[in-house]
Amino acid sequence: MKKFYTRYLEIKEELKELNFNQEGVFDSVVAPLFFVVTSNFSTLNQAILLTGLLLAILFLYRLLKKQNLKFVFYGLIGTIGALFLARVQGSASGFFIPGIVRDLSIAVVGLVSIVVKKPFTIYSSKAIRKWPQEWYVHEQVRPAYTRVAIIWTVYLFLKGGLQVIFFNSPEILVTIKLLSSNQTTLILLVATYMVGQNKLQSLSGPSVDEFINGTPPPWKSQQKGF
Repeated sequence: MKKFYTRYLEIKEELKELNFNQEGVFDSVVAPLFFVVTSNFSTLNQAILLTGLLLAILFLYRLLKKQNLKFVFYGLIGTIGALFLARVQGSASGFFIPGIVRDLSIAVVGLVSIVVKKPFTIYSSKAIRKWPQEWYVHEQVRPAYTRVAIIWTVYLFLKGGLQVIFFNSPEILVTIKLLSSNQTTLILLVATYMVGQNKLQSLSGPSVDEFINGTPPPWKSQQKGF
């Protein structure tokens, strides 16, 4: 448990370095919850207008606080698009269409990347770590990224699939949204990080430095980072 918590803090710090925006995440959870609750006590149009008003108030608050609005703005645009789809679809469930499409699309991409032996987790890691592409596809490295890609792909298929099954129940959809929020995703990220690292070490492949320096085996494997 101590090791898990250490990894949790380590990844949380890395997310801070990537300018992970907590305010944007908060707003993205509040908006659908407010929208679904409001739609139960008013018409769809009223719920859309009230949610739009809430978004405007939150955005104004961020503006007055002089917070970084970059990610908040992206979230605002996404939520407005979701409200528009709810209006077009004619029910509160329409609000969740963008999220469902996103989850299932990433899951399909993940499945394809696993089949062609180029797991998408390689590219997400490379974008952060800037490690050599050749290292990731090493036969004693790639299987670790494949294992993690399988976990995330299954998770996204389950999440997207459940939303499709319960599409006509916005209360269940918003519950799924809350249960798969930032902290839940971070816990899964830590778990897969540890799974990936353990697999890397069991493969006895080269660490990044050993690979770059052309160090012959036996290798120490990558001890930190994934």
